[in-house]
Amino acid sequence: MDNHKQKVTNRYDTSIIRPQMGIEDFKMRGQEMPLARLKGIKKGLLTLHTLELMAINIYKFQITKKACELNLQLITAMCNEMTHYQDYEVKIFEYGWRPSKFRWFYWIVGFIFGFSSRLIGSKAILKTGIWVETKAVHHYDELLKTVGWDEDTRKAIEKNQSDEYGHISRWKMLLQSDKT
Repeated sequence: MDNHKQKVTNRYDTSIIRPQMGIEDFKMRGQEMPLARLKGIKKGLLTLHTLELMAINIYKFQITKKACELNLQLITAMCNEMTHYQDYEVKIFEYGWRPSKFRWFYWIVGFIFGFSSRLIGSKAILKTGIWVETKAVHHYDELLKTVGWDEDTRKAIEKNQSDEYGHISRWKMLLQSDKT
């Protein structure tokens, strides 16, 4: 696990919160792929898309009005998760699909995790972030191993997983520093 983490985090610059995209980065996908491969890609993209929506809401509802380092990092993480959400939504449409009709459920779960941890306090916010992002990187690992992604989508997923490792590191550092 640590070896994979090192490989992923060294490959991407996690200080870049919203990578630049050009018109050449967009294309229609999947026309030449077998149906079984497309089925796996669709299931994976819909899963990632809904989980990123949950992550956005967790961070969104953890942010308070206080001008502090924790809120700045939560805002940054929320923006980064919004980028991941957009990455997967774009891929879903490039393949000719639509987002899940049940994604609203993940919006609610994100609200519950985010708001309840905010009510408990900054340590709960950080511990929730560490727990959720740890679950996310494991989920990313599983999807990267089991789905036959196209090269561009795989790179986006690997970059996003690297960002999740970065979030874990940031939350652990803040938890240890007491700068909350």
